[in-house]
Parts: sequence; structure tokens; C-alpha cells
Amino acid sequence: MDTADLPFTPIAELAPQIETGNVSPSDILDACVHKIEKYDSILNAYITKTFELAREYVGVLEKELECGIRRGPLHGIPIALKDLIDLEGFPSTAGSSILKDCISSQTAHCAHRLMDAGAIILGKTNLQEFARGGTGANSFFGPTKNPWDLERSPGGSSSGSGASVAAGMSVAALGTDTGGSVRIPASYCGLVGMRSTFGRVSCSGVLPLGLSFDNVGPLTRTVEDAAIVLQAMAGPNSDTLANEDSHPPNFMVGLGTGIEGIKLGVPVNYFWPGYEAEVEDIVREAISEFKKFGAKLVEVKIPWAELGAVAYAAVVGPESAEIHRENLRERRDEYTGPGADFFEESLFIPGWRYVQAQKARTYFMRQAAEVFRSVDAILTPTTPTAAPTIKDCLDGTKTWSATSHCTVPFSSIGCPALQVPCGFTGSGLPVGLQIAAKWGEEALCFQIGRVYEDAHPWWRRRPQEPAMEAEE
Repeated sequence: MDTADLPFTPIAELAPQIETGNVSPSDILDACVHKIEKYDSILNAYITKTFELAREYVGVLEKELECGIRRGPLHGIPIALKDLIDLEGFPSTAGSSILKDCISSQTAHCAHRLMDAGAIILGKTNLQEFARGGTGANSFFGPTKNPWDLERSPGGSSSGSGASVAAGMSVAALGTDTGGSVRIPASYCGLVGMRSTFGRVSCSGVLPLGLSFDNVGPLTRTVEDAAIVLQAMAGPNSDTLANEDSHPPNFMVGLGTGIEGIKLGVPVNYFWPGYEAEVEDIVREAISEFKKFGAKLVEVKIPWAELGAVAYAAVVGPESAEIHRENLRERRDEYTGPGADFFEESLFIPGWRYVQAQKARTYFMRQAAEVFRSVDAILTPTTPTAAPTIKDCLDGTKTWSATSHCTVPFSSIGCPALQVPCGFTGSGLPVGLQIAAKWGEEALCFQIGRVYEDAHPWWRRRPQEPAMEAEE
């Protein structure tokens, strides 16, 4: 295998090569480091690089392989962390000057589990300041660029994580998804991104945005890879609502089994706002393909979709405002992005409105339960547009409400939702399909997504490297 191809090779293919000794973890690490050194000055995906730690850890992992010890499919796989996920001894900036000198005293629970599974941490990736926003353009460290088009946003807030995987600077990455911040960059960068059931992955050691919505999720090249990463980091911790002795289900149980007879809901409302007809046409064409796979398409109405966005603001606003209260009072001028306006304005949301919104979410969940009695999963666009230009993001032409239009409704009820690439626009920008299922049914999302991916392996297409080299 050409070493240049290693960062673009799925985990599911690399793992057996590592096990047999055909490829070493050092080979993969070196290939990713080479890409970072070559392109990160252009893409601005990384805030902190942890190469020394990575090389030290890869030595441990390779000695284990020599002794016949293999921790699982992530043994020797380089992964990046969004820079609000703690890694002991390294900065955790959240994309803000306010935290630029903040050194983590612990490693986040999710990252610790990945390292225990053999993952190698390459570094901490750029993000929209304090994770508030869907573009990634507003960071103290400057905007991250989309490898598919350097003038465009890779999506946010997990912008650096998306760009890193798309450009082959990591095999996979972690992001966080409060209203869509894993799924949006996965869509704009042509990747798979998963928001699991709320509480499935511990957020201990992750700087919060909205505690009632926050979710840590993987950005990967393929559906199976997303299932592998989620399997490794899922599981309760003392901060979760789940029983600490419980274990997550097997997320890969349905991969490759087909979807004959499954009922898939296609919304007739809200999810087709008409922002970009080309994007919506590509998604509708992808949805029509599921008939060929033996699934039944059923038109459904999503009654909570529009008010779900209202509830999001009424809940996440006060929760984030409380987190930022002291900094807004003492260091307001140090904020980089418009997220500070959201935090500040949310200080004035009355408590009764917050309680009302939380009660409304409970009602939305009952409405969703009714929908999921008639269908097994729901198919929608992930984003109603292709990646916007960074200029439009910075001047406010493209807003959070537009980029997150299709993702927030599922965040508001806490169900799993999977982003899968489903094509490209005429100008070569990725388009994404979102697959949402009822609570606890991540495996079903993966099963459905894998069937589509097998028929249409869009993940094999890569950004053209000459385009990334154009600014050198």
C-alpha cells in the first residue's frame, strides 16, 4: 500500500493490515504528520500538534504488537481531538484567546477511552470560538479552510476536525455536536459524522456549550469507521444519566445485513426550505435510491421541527450564558466571534422561558415517538446548502440558523442522527444525507447508512491536492 494513501484508508481496512504487520502504526502516523506539515499552514485545521506524545505512544503500541497484544481495531490509528476536549498537559483553548493559555489537568473521558483502545492523538483541532456557530469561521486562531474549496468553510463548530480528516491529516477525528456541529462539517467536507443518543458518550472533560444538548461524536471516512470509533468511546461515566455498570450495544451488529422491508420516513415539511435547489435535488435523488434496496419510503410530517429550533435557543442560551457569565463581565472584549452576543443576550432569558422550553422538549419527544411508531428512521438533508464561502460566514450572510436548519430538530429530542455523503454539486462541493432513528438505535442508523454507502462509495473521492497547494 502506498504510504500516501494510508490517511485516506478506512480504519476497517487499516486494522487487519496492522494486525498482520503489513502496515505499522508508525507508517500511518508518519503519513498523517507529513500531510499536516504540508497542508496545515494552508488549511489551519490544528491549534496544537501533539507529535511528541504521538510518537511516544506509537512506540508503546508497536511493542505490544510484537508481543501479540492488540487492543482492537483502533490500535495504532491516528485521531485528532477538537480543541475543547481535554488532553492532559496540553492547551484546551476552545478557539478563544480567553483560554489560549489554559492547560488541561486531565484527559477527557471519551479521549481516554480512545487511547485505551489504541488510538494515537495527533493534536487539537480548530473550532468556532466556544463552539457557538455552524461555520468555524470565527476563531481566535483564524478560520479553517475547506479542503474541497479553500474559499469555503468546512462547517462548524468542529471545523478543524472536518478539514483534518478530509485532507488526510488524520484518519478520524472527534467533534462535539450541540445543534449540529459534527454533522454539519461532516456534510460540508464529504465525511461521515454521528450524533449518538444523548448521554451515550460521556462529556466529562469537554468544555460545555449547552449541557442539555452537548454530544461528542466521530468524523470519519466511512460508516463502519464511525461505528468503530463510537463503540470505543461510548459508555457511561459518573456524569451520565445511565447506569455506570451498563455497556453500549454492538453498533456494528447490522452492518451488511440489508434493509429489506424497513420503513423510512421522508418529511413533507420544514426540511426542504429551498435555499439551494441543487442540494435538495441531490438529496431527494439519494433518498429515492432506498427503494432499490428494498426499503419502503413513507411521507411523514415532523411536527416539532420548527419549534425545536426555538427550544434549542431557549435552553442552550441560558445554559451557555451561565457558563460565560464571569467572562462576559470581566473579559467581554476578548471574544472573537458573534457567539458572545448570543451568550450575552441569553443572560436575559427568564427562568420560566427556560423551564417552558424544557417542558416543550418533553412534548417533542412524545411527538417523535409517535412518528417512530410509523417508520423505522427518517431521511433528510443534513444541510440545506453546500459549504458557504468564508467571506459570507464572516460578514453574516450565512448564519447558524441556515447551516443548522436540518440538524437542530433532532438535537432537540436527543435521538441519534447520522450524516452520510450522498453526492457532489456541479462545482464539486459535497452534499450530505441525514439518517435519524429513535433513541438507542445507532446501530440502525449505521445499518441504513452502510447500505447506501456500499452502493455509492462517495468517500473514495478526495479533495484535489493541487487545489490545496495553490496558496503555497
